[in-house]
Amino acid sequence: MASTLTSALGQNIPDVPELEYICELRVKLDPPITVGQTPRGLRRIIPIIGGTVEGPNIKGTIISGGADWQFIREDGVAELEAHYQFTTDDGVTIYIKNDAMRVASPEVAAKIAKGIPVEPSEYYFKGRPKMEAPEGKYHWMNNTMFICQGVKNPLDVSIFVWRVK
Repeated sequence: MASTLTSALGQNIPDVPELEYICELRVKLDPPITVGQTPRGLRRIIPIIGGTVEGPNIKGTIISGGADWQFIREDGVAELEAHYQFTTDDGVTIYIKNDAMRVASPEVAAKIAKGIPVEPSEYYFKGRPKMEAPEGKYHWMNNTMFICQGVKNPLDVSIFVWRVK
């Protein structure tokens, strides 16, 4: 279906890209290591110690050894940069770098920090994971844009991932 909208310069605006659900990354975390106040905000490092990957066409195990390097800005927004990897059930290791942002009111952020369950609709937790895979079955991931929605659970984080088509 062709777009009927045009840009300010008269160019036809393409249709909104479609999304295809890929998987849920269920990421287990150790307690945060607090570096302290830096020029960018409160710096924290959260070790990634395992987890699972589950989707219609992919299953696997998150490998311990990654981390989420984050800072909490003065306005309370958490900017996140996570690096980790998982091994699929068919033996392929895939690397992930996820840049994300979590925006919450001070009250909701305090609940999240204490491990109190909060409805995902009460905060904004979005990101853009980039995946790297070797030649073979998952090579398509190297040439694909992904977006994700994070949900902070009391003991871990669920990252729901979609491919932008």
